[in-house]
Amino acid sequence: MTKSILTISRNAELQHLRTLILQHAGYLVSAALSDREAIHFIKTDKSINLILLCHSVPEASRIALVARIKELEPTLPILMLYNGYDPTNAKVDGSLHNLDTPEAMLNMIGFMTST
Repeated sequence: MTKSILTISRNAELQHLRTLILQHAGYLVSAALSDREAIHFIKTDKSINLILLCHSVPEASRIALVARIKELEPTLPILMLYNGYDPTNAKVDGSLHNLDTPEAMLNMIGFMTST
């Protein structure tokens, strides 16, 4: 079964690069560049297996988005890609430094989406 990932970012170039990496690894990818788009995907696409939240999303939006996503889909895992200097108070399920290798990101996603 193909896994589906929603990526949430404010940086279109990073979003595109991550989408290519994820698609190459066999994932179906939806991409949101705003909170509104992200919530729309959560409400309409029940096939999403993981949220990948980029460090480019401002902290206030991270906290609000994660809280809203968990209200709508409490068991949907959220993986935060962070900068070393930019921790989050959002209640994510996992985190990975954004400078780690693509393989590290794919390994963590594989772990978090295994059933």
